[in-house]
Amino acid sequence: MKRNVYVAVLMLFVVFTANAFNLKESGNRSEKDSIIVTFGDKTRLVIYGENRKELEKIMKYDLNALLRDLKVRLDSTNADTTYLREELNGNRYLKDNDKEEKDYVRIGLRGVHVKDGDTEVTINAKGVEVIDDDENSSSDSTYRRTGKRYYKSHRNSSPRKGFNIAVGLNTYGANEATAGYNKVDYDLKPFGSRYISLGYIASATVARGENARLHLDFGVDFSWYNIMFDGNNTIDKNDERVTFPMVMDDTGNVVEMKKSKLVVPYVNLSFMPTISFPHSFISYLSAGAYGGYRIGSYTKLRPEDSKDVDHVRKNFYLEDLRYGLSAEIGIRNFPDLFVNYDMNNLYQDSNGPSVRMLSFGVRLF
Repeated sequence: MKRNVYVAVLMLFVVFTANAFNLKESGNRSEKDSIIVTFGDKTRLVIYGENRKELEKIMKYDLNALLRDLKVRLDSTNADTTYLREELNGNRYLKDNDKEEKDYVRIGLRGVHVKDGDTEVTINAKGVEVIDDDENSSSDSTYRRTGKRYYKSHRNSSPRKGFNIAVGLNTYGANEATAGYNKVDYDLKPFGSRYISLGYIASATVARGENARLHLDFGVDFSWYNIMFDGNNTIDKNDERVTFPMVMDDTGNVVEMKKSKLVVPYVNLSFMPTISFPHSFISYLSAGAYGGYRIGSYTKLRPEDSKDVDHVRKNFYLEDLRYGLSAEIGIRNFPDLFVNYDMNNLYQDSNGPSVRMLSFGVRLF
């Protein structure tokens, strides 16, 4: 009993002393300026300054960043915290901090966070968030399509800069009547004739504006024409010209073909001036010219209900050079669209039909 009385007296003494100390401090600071923000009944945010001029300096700090950092610190402990005291360096929360934070890659339970210059990428359970200076986009499709556009390219560079993968379809952009040929013999399957390109684009920015920028893009790539014939025809050549005969077996019967195509690979160079729009739904417009050199050609034949594949390697009187015009349009949160049109014929003059290739599709990166 006496012990409880002693404890009660001691607690009253502590409370009295604390109140007296607070009153003294309050008296000393009566002429000081402060801001008190109350959250509920038990939480207060106190901002104290020597005078109003000192309080105005608060406007130079990013309080949102401070509170986000504080939340991470609180979440990092599993214990119930009754008293928390941390010394934080306020300079790191300056809005205009001349001291640039170093690049880093952080991997943890909260996901992956990468900082590269003005670009920050966060990948977690909510998806992908990409922040590039004053640009901010977030979604899985954004990362798939615009991983290159936002993450690895600076905001002042061309959106086309970097490694590129393009996939699409081939068709005849021009198919003129040619003596000795029937167009039906070399018709193409619309969705079987595919175009693939792998390459790299370098860029030089020649003009920068707030809403538009002009870039000169130089590219090198490897591309493939997969020309799939519609029907049981294939391509062959004799001493004078290219032919499109039916595929026959040893007994002279027509073979039903699952796949009959001509593959033509090229190495290409391109030059495409590009106008980018940092704050528009259309991210860029690009148009220019390209030229390529053929580095081979072969047919790929696969009969119906068979896994056997035959390859025949010949030049098939194909032109060694190709050149044409190209155009692209970039749409935010969507794959970029491209179209290529060859200005010269696919086959050598007088050795094959007069056809020109047209390719169109999307750029994935």
